[in-house]
Amino acid sequence: MTTTGPARVPAGGAEGTIAAEEALASRSGSFAAFGAPAYPRVFASGALWNLARWMALFAGAYLMRELTGSPLLVQLVGTASFLPMFLGGVAAGAIADRSDRRRTVVRQLGVLIPLAALMAVVVGAGRVEPWMVYVFVAAVGVGNVVDMTNRRAFVHDLVGDRLVGNAMSLEAVSISAGNMAGALCGGAVIAAIGNGSAYGLVAVLYGACFLLMLSVPSAPRRTAATSGTSVRRDVVDGLRALPANRALVSMLGVTFLMNLLFFSYMPLVTVLAERFDAGAFRTGLLASGTGAGMLIGSALVVAFDPKRRGLLYVGGCFSGMACLIAFALVPDYSVALGLLVLTGLCAGGFAATQSALVLAVADESMRGRAMGLLSMAIGALPFGMVILGLLAEATSPSTALVVNAGAGIVALGLWLLYRPDVLHVR
Repeated sequence: MTTTGPARVPAGGAEGTIAAEEALASRSGSFAAFGAPAYPRVFASGALWNLARWMALFAGAYLMRELTGSPLLVQLVGTASFLPMFLGGVAAGAIADRSDRRRTVVRQLGVLIPLAALMAVVVGAGRVEPWMVYVFVAAVGVGNVVDMTNRRAFVHDLVGDRLVGNAMSLEAVSISAGNMAGALCGGAVIAAIGNGSAYGLVAVLYGACFLLMLSVPSAPRRTAATSGTSVRRDVVDGLRALPANRALVSMLGVTFLMNLLFFSYMPLVTVLAERFDAGAFRTGLLASGTGAGMLIGSALVVAFDPKRRGLLYVGGCFSGMACLIAFALVPDYSVALGLLVLTGLCAGGFAATQSALVLAVADESMRGRAMGLLSMAIGALPFGMVILGLLAEATSPSTALVVNAGAGIVALGLWLLYRPDVLHVR
């Protein structure tokens, strides 16, 4: 789909600013949000961040498989990566509501660059220990919490209410592309020049993100920053306000179950690939299947801008879990790859609407904390990874995946019978 031309920013103080915002809000099309000044650079930084994040997760899971051969210890790589979302999501959201969001993102990148470079040296020298992998992916997980609560709220400051849905759909495309390319590039780099080089590439990507965000000026907030209260008070207020927002509660419940019982399989793909005698590249290709499907699904959401986003959000959950069960049972590599792409395609409807739905139903002054609550719901993922890892150790990876996804279908159905509000959100 095509878009209108770039919105010009007229001079003239407050009147010029209002006119510019009205011109931006009048844009339409799949890439309407790109008309906001500085948004393309923020989007590019986010795209590189997502690529680096998923490459780090794949490299960690693959390295742990080589070091230990244990499905549980491989799953714990994912646990370490996503646990910060559960532990720190709401607090990070409260900080985002009171601090300079762009500066916070820049600072976390400044910490991750030397850590990734250090991992490249240690892994390349053959001195890596399992605990080092866990520490690094946990640091990446903290960075992801900061990115979710600060950069995405900053995007809303840039594009405004009308285009935030388009911007969040584009963000979902970026995440899906990063998921696909991170696993694929990680597998290719490891196969060609070794594990250490994958971490070196992650450090380079973080550096590019850092430079892009440095070049972006701070944007005026849509609402005033929280002040006069403590972060602890902001967190408490956010949690107290949650029960009154039935649509948000319904959405967060769906997100919690999807991360507990669906997305928890991703690190286990490196173990499941062993039944096909897959090397590093073919393992990376298989792991990229979900991201490829999610990229297609997210792009379709951006292109067609569905009106019943809540229904799409839920439908993607049920169909994705059903496809995952089929993936666990097939004996052929090519069919398994195709089913993972289909799984991702279904999940793309969920991923492309998630952040936009939360921002749409949250009060303006609480958007950072609402994203923090979303981060906390996604934080169910590390617990799901532990559960799935224990099931895989007790039975087999394939059996564990079937049981897990089947339980997800049942649990999601029961939750929506209790709280169906998300089905009616547009």
